[in-house]
Amino acid sequence: MQYVEKLLLDILKGIVEFPDQIDLHFSDESDERGDVTIINVKLAREDVGACIGQKGKNAEAIRKVVGLVGFKQTGRRVYVKIDAPRIPKNHFEYSVDDKIKE
Repeated sequence: MQYVEKLLLDILKGIVEFPDQIDLHFSDESDERGDVTIINVKLAREDVGACIGQKGKNAEAIRKVVGLVGFKQTGRRVYVKIDAPRIPKNHFEYSVDDKIKE
């Protein structure tokens, strides 16, 4: 699993602004399809968007590459979960009055 960890760290360090704040947590689980290793990725709040990407495309690409290499190296399914803070739904909302003031 060291190879998978190094691969994931190298990918993330190439994307983020604060590579010293990358934190990986590994957990092993089983389900009806077999064994799976889950890698929880914690990043600086400012880096989460870059890792997830527009419409989740970066996160999807990271999961595919790490999942494929992880399975080939270990024989286990590997899933990458990027911990993203919850943003309130009204965070992006604004009123017409706010727009007029600009």
